Amino acid sequence: MVLALVRKELRETWAFAALAMILYLAHVTKLMGTGGRIFSDLLTYVPGMNVTPVDIPFVQGSFAPPVIFIGVVLAVALGFRQSAWEPSQGTSLYLLQLPMSRRGVFLTKLLTGAALVMACALVPILIYAAWAATPGTHAGPFAWSMTVPVFRAWLTLPLVYLAAFASGIRPSRWFGSRLLPLSAVALPAILAAVVPYWWLVGLPLLVITAAVLVSDILGEAASRDY
Repeated sequence: MVLALVRKELRETWAFAALAMILYLAHVTKLMGTGGRIFSDLLTYVPGMNVTPVDIPFVQGSFAPPVIFIGVVLAVALGFRQSAWEPSQGTSLYLLQLPMSRRGVFLTKLLTGAALVMACALVPILIYAAWAATPGTHAGPFAWSMTVPVFRAWLTLPLVYLAAFASGIRPSRWFGSRLLPLSAVALPAILAAVVPYWWLVGLPLLVITAAVLVSDILGEAASRDY
């Protein structure tokens, strides 16, 4: 039953992930300089894609901001699609009639959505890192430690997804109140990405914030009358 629910969630969200992957691959292709002149010229008209190959990947240029921005948009879209969309389409009652606990249904949805967001964003990072690590592809040096900042930012994407899901599942009618989890997660997400002593401060902050959001989602799911 869990696999059936996972397939259902992937079937309903694949279009969002596919669009994100197209943008990811276009961005990485241009940075690697492998798409050709016409392709590169066309991407200059896309906001955020007007980038050029650099001598030192991950240190020079703007690889991370577009990747994280696309990931944030995907996380918000999936979070609302998997939460607010279900009651509006009348499918919540069907899901809650499955031979699974309500807690199990929502945990499966959360794990599927978070995994999809992280997997999509991981692809361009690994492709660009593999290219940068290949001798002869660029003029500058490369060490895997250069990827640490972007991986820290990548780990904050589940927080955005959980906050969007929490906002979508809230029954509040006032728009500002409903978006409170999404706006409140901005500060801990930014701090978790840039704070020094990451293993002692950043990682615990990520885990605690994620746990609070999951607890809030499960509590709302358990008490809400669908």
